[in-house]
Amino acid sequence: MTTLELSGLVTKLESLGLGPIPQFSESHVLNKPLDVGRSYLAEILRNLTECDPNLAYKSIQVPNDIFTADLTVPLPKLSRGVYSQSFGDGLRRRFPSSPLFALPIQDGVHLRFMFNPRALPQLLLPYILDRGASYGKDRSIGLQDAETLHIGPKKLVVEFSSPNIASEFHTKHLRSTIYGAYIANQYECMGWEVIKFNYLGDWGKHLGLLGAGWEKFSSEEKFEADPVTHMLEVYNQINELFQPEKHASRAIRDAKRTGKEHGEDTAAIETQGLFAQRNAFFKKMEDGDEKALALWKRFRDASIEYYVRHYPSMNITFDEYSGESQVNSKTMDEVEELLKAKGISEESEGAWIVDLEKHGGKSGNVIIRDRDGSRAYSLRELAAILDRFRKYSFDKMIYVVANDHDLHFSRIKKILELLDMSELAQKLEHVNFNRSPHTSDHDQKLSDIIKEAKVSMHQSLQQNTDKAAILGDSDESAAKIGISALLAQVLSNRRSADHPLEMAKATSFERGSGPEFQYWYARLSSILATGSTDPAALSSEDFQSIEEETYTELLRILVQYPDITSAAFKTMEPSTLMHYLSSITDQLSVCFEAGESEEKPELSPAEYVLFEATRQVLENGMRLVGIRPVTRDN
Repeated sequence: MTTLELSGLVTKLESLGLGPIPQFSESHVLNKPLDVGRSYLAEILRNLTECDPNLAYKSIQVPNDIFTADLTVPLPKLSRGVYSQSFGDGLRRRFPSSPLFALPIQDGVHLRFMFNPRALPQLLLPYILDRGASYGKDRSIGLQDAETLHIGPKKLVVEFSSPNIASEFHTKHLRSTIYGAYIANQYECMGWEVIKFNYLGDWGKHLGLLGAGWEKFSSEEKFEADPVTHMLEVYNQINELFQPEKHASRAIRDAKRTGKEHGEDTAAIETQGLFAQRNAFFKKMEDGDEKALALWKRFRDASIEYYVRHYPSMNITFDEYSGESQVNSKTMDEVEELLKAKGISEESEGAWIVDLEKHGGKSGNVIIRDRDGSRAYSLRELAAILDRFRKYSFDKMIYVVANDHDLHFSRIKKILELLDMSELAQKLEHVNFNRSPHTSDHDQKLSDIIKEAKVSMHQSLQQNTDKAAILGDSDESAAKIGISALLAQVLSNRRSADHPLEMAKATSFERGSGPEFQYWYARLSSILATGSTDPAALSSEDFQSIEEETYTELLRILVQYPDITSAAFKTMEPSTLMHYLSSITDQLSVCFEAGESEEKPELSPAEYVLFEATRQVLENGMRLVGIRPVTRDN
């Protein structure tokens, strides 16, 4: 009988000398082993203080530093108005002997509780190994109704990466790709159905500029050989010529906005030169000109083929490649008509805009249709939301985009509210990240970034021969570990952090790096390759070999994992998980330094089970953040 079912878990707890699990509505004992401890501790506290059972349960917290306690209770939360020192002393004196807990320690206004080092491995190791890859997941969170399983899961649409056609893969796109894939993984682990969207910048005046440049600089031979590189070359050439006109027009607009007199008008600039050529080509696209659309389609098809080929190298796939061009024209007409009918949009200098200040929103105009008649980005965004909701009936849609889009998404939600679509607006969430000014050095093609990670990782493996002996140093190994290095460096920082992408640092084996995680996973796999032990076959005497402090500290980290994934899910901060994985590898290092010095030490049965459980938790965490574990054999 396993601990996967309540009856099996109860049997295991009875073997440790514990009675029935106390029942609390917020406890999920089959998903979180800490909730087993919370439930028993809450019952003890309720009996000692005669407080409300739910108050006792809710007063129990996970400490900020898990090395100081497994669980902690702020005494003022347990009983308001008491003198914490005397109240805590009284609880400590009357705390009953428990197979699960050592006596509590008072630390100011907190009581800190540690699991009994004899009971913890006997409960936790079967708990982890019974669940395997599902340890840390809680699929009930994603159910429409936890009591009615047949209704099915909630549905999430997540839009991320979203590079522009004929443009470099900027670091903001790289970070969006990595954060977005993590968010998709996190929601899937919590039981949601996830649809992953790559909303390409495949329509707009930048493609009109590319079309104008194509007539001047394109080479069919170069396009056939490497279409994406040649598109970039042509775009950069024409864009360099276009910059003086663009800056002149912007200077006039800025002068008008600040009330300064300016002799020229933007129309004088924008109706001639490359401005006119750009706008003319894009107008042909908007009007359905066959020749213009045929060239545009070549650009789009070549770009999608390129990305479909390279994203999997980063362990990332998409369910749908969409883009501005794919928004339903009838839906855009529908939105435009609604805006006019409700008096939300208005004409201004030949363009159609929404002046949000007039409607109780933040100041600023949202362009719906440009004065040259083309549909603006915001109109396409609004129509795309309606299209997706009608197609997928999503419960939530997340945009993973840099913080320079904060105002854009707040305006889009405000317009939806003005259209009497508040319920739909509430389903939208912008998960942002810092668009660092230090990251422009890595504005290049996606394939260039992947190649740079591989080359840098190969050099790191050559410099760390002891690590290479465990991981292998082939091109394939370097490529896979290099990707884990890239992912880990981005994910280890809080989304709001301003940090550069440093490939040499990312591919090192320093603490918290992707290569370090890979090394420890591969080392554990090597050590465990020749044996196996069933934790159910171990006696209490067998477990004595892992009661020493270094092993207990490792167990105390492993028990936290489901709570860590839950916390990361609430905040969408992958750095929480990355720091947790670092605590595992830190403690592994302590365990091996304290034990045998050989790469493959002789393990007791209990040690084997402990390291097997550790490998499982490490793998679960790595896969959750998008890192595929590598060993010398795979």
